[in-house]
Amino acid sequence: MTNLERDLKQRPQVFVSYASADSAVAKAIVEGLRSQDLNVWLDADELRLGDRWAESIRAAISASAYFLLLLSKHSVRSPWMDHGIEAVLKELQSRDVTFLPVLLEDCDIPPSLAMYQWFDMRSGIEENLEKLTEALRFTPKIDFEKLSPQTFEQLVVDLLQKLGFVNLQLEMQQKNSGVDAVVEFRQKDPFGAETREVYVVETKLYRHSRADLQALRQLAGYAKSDPKINKALLVTNGNLTSVALDWVNDAPKIIGIPIRVIDGTELKRLLLQNTDLVSRYFSTSLRNAS
Repeated sequence: MTNLERDLKQRPQVFVSYASADSAVAKAIVEGLRSQDLNVWLDADELRLGDRWAESIRAAISASAYFLLLLSKHSVRSPWMDHGIEAVLKELQSRDVTFLPVLLEDCDIPPSLAMYQWFDMRSGIEENLEKLTEALRFTPKIDFEKLSPQTFEQLVVDLLQKLGFVNLQLEMQQKNSGVDAVVEFRQKDPFGAETREVYVVETKLYRHSRADLQALRQLAGYAKSDPKINKALLVTNGNLTSVALDWVNDAPKIIGIPIRVIDGTELKRLLLQNTDLVSRYFSTSLRNAS
């Protein structure tokens, strides 16, 4: 690897998209990121519809490692959010671009973005810019293919703990069940009572393929065999095949249990919120590779 290639890899391109009413905030964020030597593309066409915007965004996405969408009361009301965001999200997934919503203020998150963890900048740009810069610098370090399946599984378990899951039960240490863990997530309902969701978890580390229907059916079969389980979770470094994705969407009707999939791009995004895990699991492999 040449010095130029190494420099470009360590300076991933960041595409920032925003509503016109937020242009001053967007430019402040971009200037702050550029001052930290990050390569940032500011969406000059903002959140407009039309072929010209679609062409420019595809060109930018193809060269980017990140897509930052600034969420505000203005941007969530944009017609683009209703008609363009889903196509962009599919494009990002197909190109392995990390999507990172950035919350500028309290606003109604669109349903299409409800599943994504956002980066919180509501307390101010200056206060959070350093954290955002740090997160963006970490993605080049995340190389799942340098991990063994066992290490990848432990990474997922540690991440679930960070996300608030409890009673982590490693199934592989107890019996040959075909799944990796059973976890609980507890929260309070609007009346103050504690609700409890039990997930069966399967991790899949792929080298040269994508998560397929067979892995999902195996996970669903175990979930149905245990009455205490009401949800299933597949965490993979790859992406779903189109057939598998359609099956996941229909899973509640087919098997009666929702299946949540965290694919490679979403897993990277979750790790950006927990950079200590990136340092713990990937810094050693980086030193060995250099």
